[in-house]
Amino acid sequence: MPIYEYRCENCGEFEKLQKISETPLEICPTCGGKAERIISKNVGVVFKGSGFYSTDSKQIKERARALNKERQKDNQALLDGDVGGYIKQADSTDKKVSEA
Repeated sequence: MPIYEYRCENCGEFEKLQKISETPLEICPTCGGKAERIISKNVGVVFKGSGFYSTDSKQIKERARALNKERQKDNQALLDGDVGGYIKQADSTDKKVSEA
């Protein structure tokens, strides 16, 4: 449940833990004065999983570069006219791609 900030015309600012579906307070629970919800500046956001940090994207880029180098070896074998070498290299690359 989020914590909402309110401003009372008599007491000043206060916080209230409420469900998102609850209606905003209009009356201060302390003094009974008029209260209005204000927009908070600090929002606590938690990112979970991979892909949110600079180290994650760097690892992905490095892995993609390594796989591209393997594919370049495949292409070079084909350009050299070495079909047997191409098949062997392509199988090796496919194995590396499936492991990544």
